Amino acid sequence: MKLIAKLLAIAVISSIPPLGAKDVPIKGDPFEEGMRQAYADYRKGDSEAVTAKLRELLKLMEDKGAAKVGGILPDSLNGWKGESLKNDDLGVVGGGVAVSRNYVSGKHEITVKVTKDAPVVKQLLPLLTNQDLIRLSNRKTHLISGETAIMDGERKLQMVLDGRILLEMTGSVGTGEKELVDLARKLDLRALAKMK
Repeated sequence: MKLIAKLLAIAVISSIPPLGAKDVPIKGDPFEEGMRQAYADYRKGDSEAVTAKLRELLKLMEDKGAAKVGGILPDSLNGWKGESLKNDDLGVVGGGVAVSRNYVSGKHEITVKVTKDAPVVKQLLPLLTNQDLIRLSNRKTHLISGETAIMDGERKLQMVLDGRILLEMTGSVGTGEKELVDLARKLDLRALAKMK
């Protein structure tokens, strides 16, 4: 509900033309047109239409975010073949973008999952970035492209990028730390961290 209120505030602000500007709507941008429609429905008092339109716009933004993530998880990575991308619906946990892709190399299979703009990531951050907690839990760490990667058991590697993006890599049975670290070194972590 807080997100819908924020989107409505953006709609109100975006509908106000800059000082001295002519009130000429920009055609062709579905997000801007949707915001204008949501604001028009708000002015009419049609809260049901406003809520429906804002949900539609939120989905549009999440789909754009998923497409960006998908572009950074390529079809193949030096000997690892990628399967089709999968988008997870994070609406039940407060929204955000979660995209995953399975990579296969011989008998080894690893699922790479990127989660961004999700409240659940903010909740996990203290557990994955606090060096004292990591040491106390005896979790093994690796430095990959300047980022700290943390092993969670034998077949899961986790990283936090730019303090807001969670990268999780999970290996199938028979796929362990060596393969996880090897594949993580092939990913463009800098591009992932810069993703907006």
